[in-house]
Amino acid sequence: IFVTSDGRVKILDFGLARQKSAAAPHEDTATLTETEAGTVTGTIGYMSPEQVRGGAVEAPSDIFSLGCVLYEMVAGRRAFSGSSAGDTMAAILKEDPPAIADTGRQAPAELGRVIDRCLAKNPAQRFHSAHDLAFALKGLLAAGGDKPAAAAPRGVRLRLSLAIAATVAILAAAGLLYWRSHTAQSIDSLAVLPFANMGGNPDTDYLSDGITESLMDSLSELPNLKVMSRSAVFRYKGKEPDVRTVGRELGVRAVLTGRITQRGENLAVSAELVDVADNSHLWGEQYNRKLADALAVQNDIAHEIVDKLRLKLSSEQKTRLVKRQTENPEAYRLYLKGRFYAGKITKEGIDKGLDYFHQAIALDPSYALAYSGISYAIAFEQDLFLAPQETMPKAKEAALKAVELDDTLAEGHAELGSAYFQYDYDWPAAEREFRRAAELNPNYAPAHEYLGWYLVEMGRTEEGLDHARRAVALDPLSVESAASLGWQLYFARRYDEAVVELLKCIDLNPGVGYSYGILGQIYAQQGRFAEAVAAQQKARELDPTNPLALAEMARDYALSGRAAEARQALAGLLAGAKRQYVPKYAIAVVYAALGDKDKALAQLEQAYQDRSDSMIFLKVAPEMDSLRSDPRFQDLLRRLHFPP
Repeated sequence: IFVTSDGRVKILDFGLARQKSAAAPHEDTATLTETEAGTVTGTIGYMSPEQVRGGAVEAPSDIFSLGCVLYEMVAGRRAFSGSSAGDTMAAILKEDPPAIADTGRQAPAELGRVIDRCLAKNPAQRFHSAHDLAFALKGLLAAGGDKPAAAAPRGVRLRLSLAIAATVAILAAAGLLYWRSHTAQSIDSLAVLPFANMGGNPDTDYLSDGITESLMDSLSELPNLKVMSRSAVFRYKGKEPDVRTVGRELGVRAVLTGRITQRGENLAVSAELVDVADNSHLWGEQYNRKLADALAVQNDIAHEIVDKLRLKLSSEQKTRLVKRQTENPEAYRLYLKGRFYAGKITKEGIDKGLDYFHQAIALDPSYALAYSGISYAIAFEQDLFLAPQETMPKAKEAALKAVELDDTLAEGHAELGSAYFQYDYDWPAAEREFRRAAELNPNYAPAHEYLGWYLVEMGRTEEGLDHARRAVALDPLSVESAASLGWQLYFARRYDEAVVELLKCIDLNPGVGYSYGILGQIYAQQGRFAEAVAAQQKARELDPTNPLALAEMARDYALSGRAAEARQALAGLLAGAKRQYVPKYAIAVVYAALGDKDKALAQLEQAYQDRSDSMIFLKVAPEMDSLRSDPRFQDLLRRLHFPP
């Protein structure tokens, strides 16, 4: 290894040195750097203990030899030396090299620890691979060393940097063939674990969560790479799970982990990609940037993974990967905050998320993802917290703007399809947008979930269930996807299968109220009324503000012959409707169960005028079977333009 006069590092491989006459004991020990004849082959001053013993020489031996080189570059002397070859070998086997500080040279303490680990006598205590060592050294370069090194004279700092850079260069060259053979066609699935918020400030969780989710979104669009969803990985948030355990639980070949530290306007992000098969380090990097560069860091990580996994992208995919949704770093930060709060799916969280989305758009009016976020958040409020006519025109407007700004945005097309489906009742337009979203990003589970809903409600049951199952396969730990499949099986009248799916939902997360609500609906259709009531009571306990559970409970009482209790629950529902919005479809369900067709159909007519999203169920809903023969019901179906 040569350092030229202009500071460049060159690696010169002479192979094994020629044989020469044995050196006299008094000769300079530099002669011992050449290979001697004998039973042991190698350059004595740089041999590992196992090599000296004549044992098996594997990757850890190379780490030891490289540690010897790095020690010499930093300390200015060899790690192991003696007056003869035998003395040098004995030192390698039994002695530790002098601490770098004792050699009169200055070096960061962390660099000393890295070198010590390389020179461990026990191979198992050294770095697992050359990639692990490179990651540690590049982290030192990125961090700039600790204070003693920073305070060292310029010449010392330059020498240390050259030493580290040279070693990284050696590792890069030596590891290339290993990397190419190890990763070729092997990594086809990936989990991005929630990046750790090292500052511990919950107010910056939006940043660690947001970068994690942004990476998932970018990587999920790549071909031949399955990326686990948010719901699958966020159960590991705040933990430090063994990556092999994660790989086994999620069924992935690689895991990406990361840490984020924010200090004022400075941002430190480290990321590491690990092969779960053998816990080997595939790639790692540390980024020290300004907070404003958070978006650039996320893009850099995505690019590195594409490169390291040797993924072949089409020209369109390359364009989409390099494309930034915004060049305004503050708009990106506000978008991450909006996504963080809207994802809580509470009235307070949605309102807070919407405010951040609007702030992001104020800074960058061309930010398509922020418009898509607005549409997503508003859609959660409609027909639950607020009347559809108050909310859905705004949701549709935001989705149209997102698609206008970026026609390649799968999220925008999915949200626009939802507006056409749930509010406009424009079935062809809804199908077009859902299919476009699934085409743009085949790994985007919501696109398949929405398309499944549409097809089942149109009576194309098997095709719809296929998409619903695909959504679950893409997002196996998502309560929403699993509940959606169970609910669609309910509309398909396959109640036993539906119960199985809803019990899976509850097993995934017992704290989600709507899982119990759907399960109660299914039990009622099976005539299991006591279990149905118990399920709705649990749903109300978990989500007291949601009126749907009370409506379903009233229906259960009515169907089981407990008319007085049904009317009492209905009275409570009607009283609640004076204080907050209650979907008219839910009230119609109770009247239908009580046998009062006139009031049931009157409520359905009002639901149609309100453009309630529940009207999309009308063609296939079991709870409406008692009304199907009524001409007024058939007229509603005609006005909704359901296919025959």
